[in-house]
Amino acid sequence: MKLLNAINRGTLLVAALLFLGCNQPEAPTTAATTEAEQTADFTQVIPTLHGITKHWNSGNLDEFLTVYDSAATFMLPTGPVGVKEMKGYYQEAFTTDGTPTSTLSFDSLEVKPLGKEHALVLGRYTLTNQDSTKQSGRYTLVMENTDGSWHILHDHSN
Repeated sequence: MKLLNAINRGTLLVAALLFLGCNQPEAPTTAATTEAEQTADFTQVIPTLHGITKHWNSGNLDEFLTVYDSAATFMLPTGPVGVKEMKGYYQEAFTTDGTPTSTLSFDSLEVKPLGKEHALVLGRYTLTNQDSTKQSGRYTLVMENTDGSWHILHDHSN
């Protein structure tokens, strides 16, 4: 009788564990999957930047500036300025009568994600003048992905 009671208790325990195991809710989506689904496509940062060089090189400064967020800042030796002031700086320093005095290219680009929708971009620009002389410098950009496209929030070029 004692043996029968022990077997019955053991059977009940196994049955209870099986019942509880079978009735667990579905495992929630893992945090990694959720983050991956919500993370911007960082592989599009570099093509975005290379794409705007054609606007600079064709003298379409307004189209070049569309990659900048409307509230973006640009660092000058005197301090940060907005997009309107940046446009004036570019027109004065790098165009003659609306025509670019140099062609623009980027290289040494490195993208470092800063969360799900932001990136720090390090790179080098080269401006090649009509007489083939070159001016080059380094830059750091803070970019944000909004509605599937990348925009510059801050530009620190030297």
